[in-house]
Amino acid sequence: MKTNFLYKVTFVLFSVFVLLPILYTLFSVFLEESFLDNLRLINSSTFLLLFRSIAISSLIAFLSTGLGVLLAFLLYKTKLSFRKGFRLLLLIPLFVSPYILAVAWKDVLYLFFENHTFIASYKGLVLILTSIFTPLSILIIGSALSNINSQIEESALLIVSPRTVMFRIILPLIKPALISSFVLVFIFSISEFTVPSYLGVKVFTTEIFTQFSAFYNHALAVIQSALLILISIFLLFSEGKYLSEAAFLSIGTKGNQQKFHELGRFKIVALIFLLAYLFSSVLMPYFMLVFQGMNDLGKAFDLLKPTIFNSVFLALGSSVLIVLVGFIVAYFSVKASKLKKIFDWILLIVFAIPSIILGISFIKFYNQSALSFIYTSYAIIVIAYIGKFTFIASKLISNAIRQVPKSLNEQAILIGISPLKRIRKILIPIIAPSLFVAFVISFIFSFSELSLTMMLYPPGTEIMPIKVFTIMANAPQSLVSAMSLIVFSITLLLIVIFHLVYQKIKNTNV
Repeated sequence: MKTNFLYKVTFVLFSVFVLLPILYTLFSVFLEESFLDNLRLINSSTFLLLFRSIAISSLIAFLSTGLGVLLAFLLYKTKLSFRKGFRLLLLIPLFVSPYILAVAWKDVLYLFFENHTFIASYKGLVLILTSIFTPLSILIIGSALSNINSQIEESALLIVSPRTVMFRIILPLIKPALISSFVLVFIFSISEFTVPSYLGVKVFTTEIFTQFSAFYNHALAVIQSALLILISIFLLFSEGKYLSEAAFLSIGTKGNQQKFHELGRFKIVALIFLLAYLFSSVLMPYFMLVFQGMNDLGKAFDLLKPTIFNSVFLALGSSVLIVLVGFIVAYFSVKASKLKKIFDWILLIVFAIPSIILGISFIKFYNQSALSFIYTSYAIIVIAYIGKFTFIASKLISNAIRQVPKSLNEQAILIGISPLKRIRKILIPIIAPSLFVAFVISFIFSFSELSLTMMLYPPGTEIMPIKVFTIMANAPQSLVSAMSLIVFSITLLLIVIFHLVYQKIKNTNV
C-alpha cells in the first residue's frame, strides 16, 4: 500500500513540475493571437534546415550503430586480448560533455590541416558526434549480444557457417538493440546544440536558440520546437515496442553461458583495428588537449576554481534524485499494467525532447512571480535534469530488476516480510551494481549538460560548463584546451572516486 502511494506521489510531482511546463508552453503559444502570423514564418528554408538536420542525425545514428555492431561483437563475443580494457577506454567519450570533445577534435584537425575549414562544417559535425555516440551504441548492442543464449549459436554452428549465424540468427536476435541504438543516437544528435554552436554549423537547434535568445521571438521558437518534438514522438511511437522492452544498458545477465567466437587469422587484424580506433577516437583527442593546453593549465584552473563546488554539488544532488525517481518508476514498470506504464512513456517522451526546447518550456512556465523561488534558484536546473535523464536511469534499473528471480520475492511474501523491507533488504542489495551505474551515468549527464544549464542557470551563479562555453568565444585556443582538459580530468577523477567508495561500501557489507 505504501509503495503504491509512493509511486502515485512521484507520478503527480513529475507531471506537475516537468510535464506541465512543456504542455503549458505549447498550448500558450498555439492560443496566442499572433500564432498564425508566426506560423507564416515557417517557410521552405525552415523545412530545408529541418530536413538537413534530420539527414545529418540519421547519418550519425547509422554510422554509430554500424560501428557499434562491429566493436561490440569484438568486445563482447570474442576472446580478444585486452577486451575488458578496450571496453572501458572506448567508453571515455561518454564521460565528458560533447563540447569538450569538439574542442579536442578542433585541436587535432588543426594540427593536420592547419585550418578549421573541415571541422567547422557538416562533415566535421558528423565526425565528432559519431565518435561521441558510438560508445552508447557499443553499450546497447554489447548488452544484447551478452544476453544471447549460447545454445542457440552452438546448435546453429553445427549445420551452417559462422557468417550465416551472424546474419540469420545473431542480428535478428539483437534487432531491438539495433533499433534502440539508432533511435537514441538520432535523438541525441538532432537535440545537440553545443557542438554545432561551437563549430559555427547551422542546424535546427541553433536556429531555435537564435530565434529565442537573439530575436526574442519566443512564439516562433516554440513553434519550431514543436516540429522537433513531433518528429521525436513519431519516431518513439513507431518503434515503441522495441524501445519500451529492449534490454539495453543491462548490467550483467541472467546467468546465460555465452558463446565466444574464434577469430582465427583475423585476430591480429581485429586487434590492430581496435587499437587504431582507440587511438583516433579517444587517445589522440585527449593528448591534443594536453599538448595544446599544458602551458595555460594554471590560468584555466584559476578561472574554473570558483565553479567546481557548485557544479559537483548540483550534479550530485540531481543524480541522487534521478536514481530515486528512476528506481520508483522501474520497480512498478516491471510488474505494471499498461495503464501504469504511461509513466514510462512520459519519461521517454520528455527524454526525447531536445534540451534547448525543454529549457525554453521551463523559462516560459517558471518565469512568473508565484514561481520565482524555483526560477531564481538551482531548483529549476535540478527539476530539468530529473525530467531529462530519469528515463535512462529507470531503463537500466528496470532491466536489473527483471533479472532478479521471482522466487526470492515469493518466499519473502510467504515469510511475511513487508514490501518496504523486501525492497530494502533483498532487492536493493541485489541490484546495487545497476543502481551505482545509474548514479554514475546520471552524474555524468548532469555534470556535463550544457544546453539546459545555459538556458536555466540563475543569475549571479557560476557553473563549470557555462564558464567554459562562455570563455570559448573570445579566449585563445590554448586556454580553451586547458579548461577542457581540466573538466575532462575532474570528470574522470570523480568517477574513480565513486567507484572506490562503492567498492568500500560493498566490501564492508560483505
